[in-house]
Amino acid sequence: MLGLKRAVEPAESQNLGKLRVSHEEFAILGIGAGIERKAFAPVLLDLRNQHAFTEYFALLSASNARQVAAVADGIKKFFRENLGARPHSVDGMESLNWVLLDYGFVFFHIFQGETRQIYKLEEMWSKARLLPLDESSFRSIVDRYDLDANPS
Repeated sequence: MLGLKRAVEPAESQNLGKLRVSHEEFAILGIGAGIERKAFAPVLLDLRNQHAFTEYFALLSASNARQVAAVADGIKKFFRENLGARPHSVDGMESLNWVLLDYGFVFFHIFQGETRQIYKLEEMWSKARLLPLDESSFRSIVDRYDLDANPS
């Protein structure tokens, strides 16, 4: 399968093997993979109208350092196993207060609760469009592309 590249295709989607996944679907899939690992308080911010360095911020919370690591590892494993995609960079795995997974067009932020309250990215990017999320969004994309929601 093909890994993701930094360059964004004009249709705002990526060819991943035989799949053509939109960037928004990719972000939703990552959030769903995090929720599968017990992340909570998901938020997806559409930054495309903000002239930002990325298209989406996906924010997730976790209860403690161990759970932050499990959520980050779960998201990376989901994309690697299902789509052959790997992050461009991973930051924060040393302290596990805030882990950032950079996939180019979407950044996944996994916070311990108190760290999320300190940095308040939702407030900092308050002009971004907030995209509605629920588990059915994740499930419908997983089913549409016949993906494994919980790769072993």
